[in-house]
Amino acid sequence: MLDSKFWAKYFKVYDILNLLIPYQELLGTICEELEIKPGEKILEAGCGTGNLALKIKERGGEVIGLDNCQEALDIYLKKDPTAKVVLADLREKLPFPDNYFDKIACNNTLYIIPKEKHLETLKELYRILKLDGKIVIVNPHEKNKIFKIYIAGITASLRKNGLITTLRKIIQFLPDTIKIFYYNYFIDKEMRCGKYHFLNGKVQKELLNSAGFKNISDGKLIYANQNILFSARKIL
Repeated sequence: MLDSKFWAKYFKVYDILNLLIPYQELLGTICEELEIKPGEKILEAGCGTGNLALKIKERGGEVIGLDNCQEALDIYLKKDPTAKVVLADLREKLPFPDNYFDKIACNNTLYIIPKEKHLETLKELYRILKLDGKIVIVNPHEKNKIFKIYIAGITASLRKNGLITTLRKIIQFLPDTIKIFYYNYFIDKEMRCGKYHFLNGKVQKELLNSAGFKNISDGKLIYANQNILFSARKIL
């Protein structure tokens, strides 16, 4: 499995994704699915550099960002020094009491947890979610291609900003873009070795059901159709 040094390097260039319109739309869609109400306690499980957490906070949520990469949390805290963050591992018991959060978001995280820990992780998220609380979970599907996200981003930028501005952005951020593709090569390699697992819609839905969640939505293709989003609730 990829170690902490890898993820520290990955997150140094991760925010290049903020320039992609499909990524901005991804964050917006997750926030809409969360149905955020002011003052709700919301956990972002696997918050990375805090991009989604910041959007949740903008909409009035009392968000806590959890990640097992200190370097990612440090970048998040530079963006928002008042952010509430927790350094913890989703593969282990989480440092929260039962029925604590109103909502939970888990974006592009479960698939890089070992397969044998998937159900255990979701059961732990179920435990800390309040009754009638909602979870929104997003993961790449098994046929995803990162280059399709970039192509969709360039196409959207051409429509919105025109050719000259789009070319300037491509040239300006090309080094970090190359690094993102480089790091994703190693993530894909872990997939081929069976250490990580992309999750198709059927598997994600079955995992949510096995963890105890109800009212599980149909899978929704988002992020240039490379990811699948599900929502579900904790109902006894």
